[in-house]
Amino acid sequence: MVQTTDQRRERPMEPAGAVCRACGTELRRRARFCDACGAPAPEAVDQAEFKQVTVLFADVVNSLAIASKLGAERLLEIMAEVFGCAATITRRYGGTVDKFTGDGIMALFGAPVALEDHAFRACLASLEIQEQIGQLADEVQRRDGLALHLRVGLNSGRVVAGEISSDARAYTAIGEQVGLAQRMESVAPPGGVMLSESTARLVEHITVLGTPEWVNVKGAEKPLLARQLLGSATERVAIGRREPTLVGRAWEMNTLTSILDQAIVGAGCVVGVVGPPGIGKSRIVREAVTLATGRGVEVFTVACESHTSEVPFLVVARLLRTVFGVSDLDEHAGRARVRAAIPDANPDDLLLLDDLLGIGDPDVALPAITPDARGRRLAALLNAAALAQTTAAQYVIEDVHWIDEVSEAMLAEFVSVVPRRRALVLITYRTEYRGVLSRTPGAQTISLAPLDAAQTTALTTELLGPDPSVGALAARIADRAAGNPFFAEEMVRDLAERGVLEGDRGAYLCRDDAADISVPGTLQATIAARVDRLPMSGMAWEVCLIVQIGWAVGGAPAAVPPTGRAAARRCRTGGAEGTNDGANADGGQPRSHR
Repeated sequence: MVQTTDQRRERPMEPAGAVCRACGTELRRRARFCDACGAPAPEAVDQAEFKQVTVLFADVVNSLAIASKLGAERLLEIMAEVFGCAATITRRYGGTVDKFTGDGIMALFGAPVALEDHAFRACLASLEIQEQIGQLADEVQRRDGLALHLRVGLNSGRVVAGEISSDARAYTAIGEQVGLAQRMESVAPPGGVMLSESTARLVEHITVLGTPEWVNVKGAEKPLLARQLLGSATERVAIGRREPTLVGRAWEMNTLTSILDQAIVGAGCVVGVVGPPGIGKSRIVREAVTLATGRGVEVFTVACESHTSEVPFLVVARLLRTVFGVSDLDEHAGRARVRAAIPDANPDDLLLLDDLLGIGDPDVALPAITPDARGRRLAALLNAAALAQTTAAQYVIEDVHWIDEVSEAMLAEFVSVVPRRRALVLITYRTEYRGVLSRTPGAQTISLAPLDAAQTTALTTELLGPDPSVGALAARIADRAAGNPFFAEEMVRDLAERGVLEGDRGAYLCRDDAADISVPGTLQATIAARVDRLPMSGMAWEVCLIVQIGWAVGGAPAAVPPTGRAAARRCRTGGAEGTNDGANADGGQPRSHR
């Protein structure tokens, strides 16, 4: 029977795409709540939305030849394992399986739940998929005498995501970026992962990439630039871009210099560097590391990541591997290094530490203790090792707002002994973090305020150059950036990539000073991820998105209807009425808190 429009609207609401918008878990049909996190199931929406995503395509190489040589049951068994493996890994990194394509899979990272690090998550998932399929391929080779390989392609950009039919499971993404991801998969080597230029640009500082290469793909008028993903970097790497002069942070750097000098002579301290995304926390850390190494202070650095916040012990294990210097050693040499560093430690505690560091002896049984007891004993061992160290050290823990709970608890105990050591512990986190590490007794807090107008102008002038043709554009960028240095840098880079600016950084020429200054994809993903974490739905959510993007680039937001004003206030205050997380009540610049 044909239904009228009104009849279709009166049907029971179902989840959009059968995916939880809080955690990304697939929902049961007609479910009212998510089985994984308990969040209410989203109501069906009629409108699709723009999303900044990374699209993953994976395809079995020579699938027709494999099918012709295997029986139907064995083929089904292999393909089910391939797709099951790929889907499980995709979800582990926060992605959503869009569809199975017969001999491949399409997945989205950044939709329906926005992810500011969607490209990095997609890269990690791709590497793990290839690793797991490689193990399956060994079994297939032994049992069936066939070579099983997977090709993976990634592309990042803006797509239209949402329901494309009345089917509640019709959530998908469409657009040019989806097709380009499939083209990247088609040129990837068997067992390899190929990235488009847009994806490579987003992850080049945290991954290991092959040299850029020009590839011919179907439908493109000219060759496209692509890079092969070779691995994940153990630490953030320099990418060859010259950093602009640090402006507007003289007070902060003078404060850190004074604290470091006191720590070197024995007055240890914990310093929290706080601010919203893009305000310059990582830049302050890099300057502090340069400062410490120049004074002969050993530096140990670890960064928390959004996709590992539920993995216990991860951050503290990474930090300890750096402290003990076992990252590049085999298990036997690593155990010897640890015992030489802390010779008086309890043997059972050392076994626990070996296991935590991934250098344990498989032939030696671990002490039978509870997880809580394990954490306490490891924390005590960490403190004892810290107190035993006689040389000055600086510990850097970045992005603590993404730390796992166990590591947070252990590090909270660790920082309690810092005042008795020649040590500086530098912790960075966003303003919304309220964990125990933000409340360390005796700690100093440096809250990074936005740059003022003169400082922002100085930054944009350095980025663009002195040519008169960029003068008007520099003023507009400074106004739109609202004192956020990352915003200013990304806007300049976006204009250069769009061809509005010609030349090199610091010596640009502008051919169109009236060009539109749009929100770059990197900023859209960051803003959208923050909006998606707010408890809003329907019109309130849409209003919040408009207001967030409008204020983020320093422009006037679109008109807000009366029913959406409360949502706008929550959006500006980080989700809570009556607080101020980044903007004054009158719409002015954020206040400076020192």
